[in-house]
Amino acid sequence: MTDLIEPQGPDETGAGARPLWQRLLWMAGLALASLTVVAATAYLLRGLLYIG
Repeated sequence: MTDLIEPQGPDETGAGARPLWQRLLWMAGLALASLTVVAATAYLLRGLLYIG
């Protein structure tokens, strides 16, 4: 039986990872988006508690 998902090994062409500043910027963007979603959810739940 053929595997539907085949594991991928590291890139052997010698191409390095993205620069550190790009990776840090990506992580900061993810952290900001996560913070926004959590805050919006908290305020929504807080609002629902005061309605009832």
